[in-house]
Amino acid sequence: MIKDKRKVQIEFYKNILKEGELLLLKSSDEFFNNHYISSPLNVLTNFSGSEGEAVIDKNGKITIFVDTRYHILVEKQVFVDVEIYKMPLGETFFDAFKRKYKKDTILHVADTIKLNDYLKYDTYFDLRKYKLKKEFNKNSDFKILKKIFQIDKKIDTHCFSYKLKKLKSLLNAERLLIFDLDIISYLTNLRSFQTNFSSNFRSILYIDFADNTNILFLDKRNRNGAKNLEIEELEIKSLKEFDRFIMEIEDKIWLDADDITLKNYLLIKNPVEMDKKQAAILPLHASIKPKSVIEHLLEASKRLDYAIAEFKSKLKAGLSEYELVKIFEDSLIKNGAKVPSFKTILAIDENSASIHYSSYDKKKILKDESLILLDCGGYYEGGFATDITRTFYFGKNPNPYYKKIYTHVLKAFLLAFMSKENNAKKLDLMVRNYLKPFEKEGFFFNHGLGHGIGTSCHQNPPRLSMTSNDIIKPYQTHSIEPGLYGTNLENNLTFGIRIENCVYNDIDYNKISLSRFPFEEVLTDYSLLDDKEKEAMKYWVLK
Repeated sequence: MIKDKRKVQIEFYKNILKEGELLLLKSSDEFFNNHYISSPLNVLTNFSGSEGEAVIDKNGKITIFVDTRYHILVEKQVFVDVEIYKMPLGETFFDAFKRKYKKDTILHVADTIKLNDYLKYDTYFDLRKYKLKKEFNKNSDFKILKKIFQIDKKIDTHCFSYKLKKLKSLLNAERLLIFDLDIISYLTNLRSFQTNFSSNFRSILYIDFADNTNILFLDKRNRNGAKNLEIEELEIKSLKEFDRFIMEIEDKIWLDADDITLKNYLLIKNPVEMDKKQAAILPLHASIKPKSVIEHLLEASKRLDYAIAEFKSKLKAGLSEYELVKIFEDSLIKNGAKVPSFKTILAIDENSASIHYSSYDKKKILKDESLILLDCGGYYEGGFATDITRTFYFGKNPNPYYKKIYTHVLKAFLLAFMSKENNAKKLDLMVRNYLKPFEKEGFFFNHGLGHGIGTSCHQNPPRLSMTSNDIIKPYQTHSIEPGLYGTNLENNLTFGIRIENCVYNDIDYNKISLSRFPFEEVLTDYSLLDDKEKEAMKYWVLK
């Protein structure tokens, strides 16, 4: 069935193209930026990672581009006839395309491409836009019966009206179109679990400060699930009405070109693209959590800690990766989560060297002396994501090299956690420089130090990486997740270690961890820790 679908799609794309032309494969939903199962990229390559881009040519040859997080996973998943382009750390898809293909190559893109992506590609390629076939544009992760709900006012004490007034005072704009689903969820305090690993919902928000007309456009399935919602100063309409509504407005409408699709942009008669400073205002305010949300996240993280503890107590030899994921996610729901906040990463032994491993091998069995990397999270009643990574050892006497790498990753985490540095790039480089010597031993830290977290698991700002320009603000929530992955030939060991906690900074830039789940005692070499690190370790005790 999958092969038949693949054949049909390849023939469709080949008919669009002429010799020498390329087509950029759509891999994310028009609303959700995450890549999804049944997307053209997934069907044509079999790659299930959350990020990646691919192109196809007239002859049906497919090339997929992936960053360092997926270098191992992509080789395990893609069909044998797909060419793999592994991007080095820090290289963007656009830079990779330019490196591989000639200037003015004709590139076909779906009209649901983001406007800024279209404009950027158009500076190098000769673009042609096309409409994706309806059956190719279906997101199979979408669940039509999930209700949209308003979170308890105790969880977020700032209501829509309050946020609207604040927004009006900050933005020099009369009318505003918002397509960023994280921002829509933040402003309206609405959530839904309609698609996997998200609490956002398909919608567009129109705000008119001039005549106080605020409309939330929902597709028909969502509209039916929102009949009983009553939010002061907010009207709810069907998404089918959006095109006609927006085309009739003659006045200026402000928007963020990073979020709007080309298709929607062309509907607007008088669009005004916000500058970078304007566009950053909403994401920044959405990222700074009020005290009530911080308290909710602390409680949610405690329930996630309990789920991990329950999972760890059920470990036994003979269980496969597939079975272990089921055990963990059952514990997650039992301890109060509504759904996982992202696809659980669970890897045994050498599979842990794949940063975003999610294949769940039924033949990969837990045995004595195994390492287990678990990167997991859940959504609770507030619709905010939680995220944590722990690396466990199943046994009593780990290989000394496991302990060495684990302890240095732990020290890297503590280095960032105990620092009051609020420059995201400097914080990343501090950890990166600490871990760099292990490259000589075959182990690499080849991803960013962290990401913001909110209604989605990767909601920025802040973004902690060597290319970030973010300054971390008090009460922003973000992850700290150093890791080392690779093969040490001297010990003949292939594995990965990652330690992750989500934190927030208080007003004095002390970092407070949302999770209290302890680190792996048996893997920690205390002789490598200094007194300050040993004292800091006392914080992580499950209560």
